[in-house]
Amino acid sequence: MKVDVSRIAWSYPGSYYTLSQMTAYQDEPEGLYIRTLHKDVHRSRIARLVVLHEGQAIPYREEATATSLSLISDFGSVKLIFEGTNTIQFYGENVGLGIEFIRASHAVPVREGQCDVNCDGQRERVRMTMLHGKMAIESPWNGDNADYVHVRCEAQPTDSSFEGVFELYRDSMVWPERTYASFAESLANVEASFAHYLDAAPKLPAHYSETRELAAYVNWMSLVKPYGHMLRPTMYASKNGMSGIWSWDHCFHAMAVAEQDPDLAWHQWMTLFDHQDAFGTLPDTISDGYIIRSYVKPPIHGFALQWMMTHTDGITKDMLAEAYSPLSKWTNFWLKHRDSDGDGIPEYHNGNDSGWDNSTIFYEGIPLESPDLATYLIIQMETLATIAHKLGKVEDARQWTKQADYLLANMLEHFIVDDVLCAKRSGSHEIVDSKSLIMFIPLLLGERLPKSVRDRMIEELKIEGAFLTKYGLSSERLDSDKYEEDGYWRGPIWAPPMFILSHALRELGEISFSQELARRFCDLVALSGMAENFHAETGKPLRDPGIVWTSSVFLLLGSKYL
Repeated sequence: MKVDVSRIAWSYPGSYYTLSQMTAYQDEPEGLYIRTLHKDVHRSRIARLVVLHEGQAIPYREEATATSLSLISDFGSVKLIFEGTNTIQFYGENVGLGIEFIRASHAVPVREGQCDVNCDGQRERVRMTMLHGKMAIESPWNGDNADYVHVRCEAQPTDSSFEGVFELYRDSMVWPERTYASFAESLANVEASFAHYLDAAPKLPAHYSETRELAAYVNWMSLVKPYGHMLRPTMYASKNGMSGIWSWDHCFHAMAVAEQDPDLAWHQWMTLFDHQDAFGTLPDTISDGYIIRSYVKPPIHGFALQWMMTHTDGITKDMLAEAYSPLSKWTNFWLKHRDSDGDGIPEYHNGNDSGWDNSTIFYEGIPLESPDLATYLIIQMETLATIAHKLGKVEDARQWTKQADYLLANMLEHFIVDDVLCAKRSGSHEIVDSKSLIMFIPLLLGERLPKSVRDRMIEELKIEGAFLTKYGLSSERLDSDKYEEDGYWRGPIWAPPMFILSHALRELGEISFSQELARRFCDLVALSGMAENFHAETGKPLRDPGIVWTSSVFLLLGSKYL
């Protein structure tokens, strides 16, 4: 399995650092960079790596696996590995390694073969240590700071190989003195770590083996350790541009790792609840450096928890006790604070709140009453009733069941017009004209939907060329005048609705169709990778090419729904 570092970050579980092939930006030339994902920075690129021969930069190509990254030239090569979350080890033969720091203020030699570099724009300090070979520092002083800092790592004149360490430390002015294992020992350790993770990852049919390994790698390395606002080990949405976690992505991550690591799955499900406000609201997104509360995301959390309770044995009574109060508050936020016309139907105030940011259901304005939101809340209240029973809260369980039944009855009366589910503007209850796939999310309600309604919905999903393409379900019907090939939620195929609808159809007994949708999506990912979304008609990968809910849904559908 190969990792294309121009598309998917090369990183390590727990780390806030990646190596990525980057295009030119301002005064930063194209090349392979060590990057920081920390958000309190002016620049994310820390240093550019070059391969040297006789002191000059030479062309090379990258070859990456889950555990090592090789820079291969016509004269020799350099191999890099993560020794830990903050430490990159390198080993070179017959060539040198040049490290060109981006706007570093200065470099200070510490002892022979060792120096400190201050990368103030990235809020990082770097200790470079040669374990074998020699180091040369170029750091011309301009009277205020260094004009630039370049470090060359090479073999001694009587040798052909060198070995060294690039260690980042940002929380102290003093490097914590330590020793390092050899490159060979560190490589064996990281290979064993990934092999263990891969062995425990969901199992898929053999013809998906290489894609399964890539998906497992994306999930494995997506983890960041607790730091700043991140209070738990958390799988980021991506270690490319979308380096943070949104408050519905984490639910798909949790389901994907629930069987192989229940504790990690629990941290994923809970991580946004660590920042729940007094009104029960969850942030839109968080990272180590910021919490954004401009929007919310849909209340899919009850569905995800119910799925984990049903499909795994890892959800303990203590976990349910931890979840009960925050999940209750999150549910009540929607019931109490998102119903401006008081009709008992919760509403979205922005497309971003739905997760389907620019879906055509929001084309005519907001606030919007949409049946997908009511569906999520009904399932969430039913999940709360189940948890309350398990915790001995009998009256709570009765009340949650009563509220779920009330919202279901209200939803069916409110949204069904001539056997068709419709979204409506809050207040006026004007019907919204939309051909968005979001209108099919209520299939999660199963037989609680009237048979005539659900049969019509399933029949429409099965029409080739309507929503259904050879790659999956488009987010906007293809014959819609608002369909856009690269229109975000107005056309492309996305992982979340593919999982939700495959699951809903399976629960309704549409086993064959559910399997077909799962197969089409898994084939799409095998063809086009772990992209944020995909062109519905060509399968071309779109937007961020290394998104963790795509790898997670691939593993879920491929292991449980084929």
